[in-house]
Parts: sequence; structure tokens; C-alpha cells
Amino acid sequence: MAFEDSNDSPGPLTGYYRASDILFHYHQSLKNTRDAVQLQKLFSHDAVLHPRHPLAADGVKGIQGYIGTWDDGQARVLFSSAQVDYLRYWMHAMQLAQDLLPLPYSDCMFVDVRVVSPTVFESLGALSATSKKLGRMNQYLKENPLLVGRRSRFERVRTLWSAKEGVWCALSFDAWEVDHTAISDVGWSLVRWESGTEISQRGHLVVKENQTYKKTQIEDGSDIQLVSKATSLKGKVNDLFSELRQHGPVFLVSNDVKGDLNYLRSKALQVPLEDLASELPESMPSAGVFIVDPTELFHALSGGSDSETDRNALARICKHLHINFGDVQNAGTTAECSLHALRSMASGPQLDAQREQRWPNQTELQVQFKAWEDDPSHDDLEGLIPPLNKSC
Repeated sequence: MAFEDSNDSPGPLTGYYRASDILFHYHQSLKNTRDAVQLQKLFSHDAVLHPRHPLAADGVKGIQGYIGTWDDGQARVLFSSAQVDYLRYWMHAMQLAQDLLPLPYSDCMFVDVRVVSPTVFESLGALSATSKKLGRMNQYLKENPLLVGRRSRFERVRTLWSAKEGVWCALSFDAWEVDHTAISDVGWSLVRWESGTEISQRGHLVVKENQTYKKTQIEDGSDIQLVSKATSLKGKVNDLFSELRQHGPVFLVSNDVKGDLNYLRSKALQVPLEDLASELPESMPSAGVFIVDPTELFHALSGGSDSETDRNALARICKHLHINFGDVQNAGTTAECSLHALRSMASGPQLDAQREQRWPNQTELQVQFKAWEDDPSHDDLEGLIPPLNKSC
């Protein structure tokens, strides 16, 4: 890592440096031996955790760093150029350096980081362990390119959700297996915001004339709306989309993207989708319809690089996210569970930090679930308490 004299710098640049470059190589490149020794001492295990250290996190014990992610999914532990600048001036003010330390060369600075997530590390050991884990993950991503896009979309969803704008609507359809045009019921569950206040709504339409083909399971006391004919269903679903568009961009949460789009575009519903976008935006748009798949988000979170073919995927995901999937299943409950799963992941911390929180003892790059953990029909307590011997 090379450094330049601060007096020769053409002007201030802002960006990020590798944490390892600053912690382990900065002092090696300093010409002034005394300054190099002082800087090396400043990065010792004990000194770096002092609350007045230039790299100390604000309000909590630890090292303030960042996890930066690039377009190709590669991630690194970083320090900001502002932190390095503050470090230089702080050392000079504390008379630990005779002059301002030289700046790193601009070639050593990253200015093209796509996503930056502030992260506090409890110690140098924790920072180093995270850096090594990200290194293994980077290699894993090179070997599994499908996961790169999934991780990128996961962070986009987190960013968009945190903006608290637009409307997020989980939608689900149930139909007769023999003839998918015979829609038995449609369910939705949505979240939107007004002046920062969250507003939730849900709906469940049951088509009366199609119950002879597939009878919809209904929970006692559940709020449903009975639709006498399929033609009435078309009007109500189109009215729903007209209302959704009044609140800005629409994020359709779907656990079966291809199937749900086929229903919306079918002759039975004919919902206009001219504004449907093929990719999630990087920042909050003013309008448009965008698709969010909770199954894909879960694959990103758990490190899965395969294509999902399991029809019970949502039940399995809810089990892993500790969401009650329920015993009665219909389009309404499916939509509600899909939105709960999305919220659970989208409102959490950065992907790798969230993965660590959820499965702290996992060392593999892809979370390895035990058979009973991956089985939605298996009670969680059965993994903790062995079954009783029924022969007794």
C-alpha cells in the first residue's frame, strides 16, 4: 500500500479504504520512524478499543467500520476516508505525530462501492474474523454467480423498505389444479405509510361458483368476502390495483412470481401491467410495479445458490424465520405469511450481519439446516426434546 505527501494532494477525495491496509500496512509505509511506531501502538488490541480512539464507535464499545459491497457481490471490511482523515489530525493534535501523516494514494481508495453498511466490531479479532469470512464468501460467490444477484437484490429490498414509501402488497391465488382458470380465492396483505405511520390492510376474496372445483379452507371467524361470480372477481382485483397505484410505487410480494403474473394477465382478470419493471430500482421511484420474491431473499440470506422447486418453500422459510405458518392454508393466509417473511428480512440488518444473528453457530458459507429444521411439519420442540417412548 503506497502513500503520498498530503501537501501534494490535488484535492480531497472521499471514499473507503480496506481496513487491513489501514490497520496493518499504514505504519509500514511511513518514512518517519517515530510516527510509524506511534501509529502501530495506536492500533494495538487494547488501544483501539479505548472510547476516545479515533476509530471508536459512538456510544458503544468497539471499532467503527463498514462492510462495503460491490456490483459483483464482493464484500470487504472498510474504513471511510473521513475516519482516516480524523485519525491523522487527531494524532497531530495529541502530539503523537510531528506532522500530519501522509494521505494514502488515491489509487488505494475505493469510490465505487455499491452498498455501505456501518458495522461495529467488538475487537480486532472480530474484525479480522469478519474479513476472513468475507474472503471465503467472495470466493464462494465467484463459484456461484446466481447468488451474486440474489445478494444484491436483498440489499436493494432493505434500502427500499427502509424508505417507508410506496406500498408493499403480498398477493396470492388459489385455483383448481385441473383448470387454473377456475380461481377459488385471492388473498392480499399490504403495508404502506402515511407521514411515517404504518398502515396495514388485508383482504380475502372467495369465488362462490368455483368452490365446487376446489373448496377454500376458511378459519373460524376469519374476515372474507364472498364473490358470487368470477366476473365480479375481475372487477375487485382491478379495483385493488387502481387503489395500490394511488400510493406511489407498488412492490408486489409474490412467492410464485410466474404463476401470479399469469393469473393477473389472464382473461379472467386482465390487470394492466404496462408499468411492470424487470428489475428492482436502486432508490425509491415515483411510480411503477416491481416484483419481490421472499423465497429468493431467503436464498440470499442463507447462502443458497440453487433454484427453488419445493412447493412447500414458504412453509419452510416461515419455520426458519420463526413465523407461524398456521394450519389452515388459503390464498389469504399465504399472502399474509409472505408479507411477514418479507418484513422479517427487509427490516433486519445488513445481509451478512443478519445471517450471523439468525444462525450464529454456522461456519459454512451456505447455512446447513438439519433435516428436522428444514421440515415444516416437524415441531420445533422435537429438536430439543426427544419423542416419548410410546411403548412405556
